[in-house]
Amino acid sequence: MTEEHKKGIWFAYIASFLTPFTLLLSGVIAIIYAGYKLDKGTDEITYSHYYTIIRSFFLFLTFFVVLGVSAATTTGMIAGAEYWVHSDILAKILNVLPFVGGAIAIVAIAVWFAKIINGMKLLSQNQAVKL
Repeated sequence: MTEEHKKGIWFAYIASFLTPFTLLLSGVIAIIYAGYKLDKGTDEITYSHYYTIIRSFFLFLTFFVVLGVSAATTTGMIAGAEYWVHSDILAKILNVLPFVGGAIAIVAIAVWFAKIINGMKLLSQNQAVKL
């Protein structure tokens, strides 16, 4: 792996790591950059890192979209049921639901960070990511 490839992969990893803090902007830049560099005749190690960055971004983006849609749908259904039934239990569930979604999101972000940190460790050891 050339030093230029290594610097590019580090850039993509750092941009991916910052994705939750930049509201997806750095992640989009990272996958565009990784996709551009992926098509430039890279070796196996470089390819595995760029591919992993792209794959993990879309995996977690899909997860958060599904989480958001599920939370919104569930909240709407419970709010509608609570309107018609006037149940204290439904009102309590409605108040707790955002915290459950937030906890799931925090766990997902922690897993995302762990994957990125693992990739950075493998890059520093000049090893390919297991696909």
